[in-house]
Amino acid sequence: MEVTSIPADTYKVGFFGAGKMAESIARGMVRSGILPPSRICTAVHSNLTRGHAFESFGVSVLPDNQAVVKDSDVVIFSVKPQVVKDVILQLKPQLSKKQLLVSVVAGIKLKDLQEWAGHERFIRVMPNTPSAVGEAAS
Repeated sequence: MEVTSIPADTYKVGFFGAGKMAESIARGMVRSGILPPSRICTAVHSNLTRGHAFESFGVSVLPDNQAVVKDSDVVIFSVKPQVVKDVILQLKPQLSKKQLLVSVVAGIKLKDLQEWAGHERFIRVMPNTPSAVGEAAS
């Protein structure tokens, strides 16, 4: 596998799924100073309240998932386990081999995520409950 680095001073993170876990991770990134909110984005479809939650701390809410893919070096999948395969397959044509794909989806094997995405730059991370208050270990 070819090693591709992502520039630490300019990388952008995009979230698929704008639920509580994604919000906790994004909020923690901003609060800790890891990333400014201008380098984080998500897309919200059915629940506009979730979009307002992200906007409340400066994160961009883009019009659709394709815009999130286009604008992100690191793509975090934070959706329900029953929809993750469909989301990945829908976005597969836009995913770049240079992007780092991250799953926080419970119960889905890394091998399956990599197969659905069509590349190996996919990792699984399981944040724990204290992520909501910035005291997490993953």
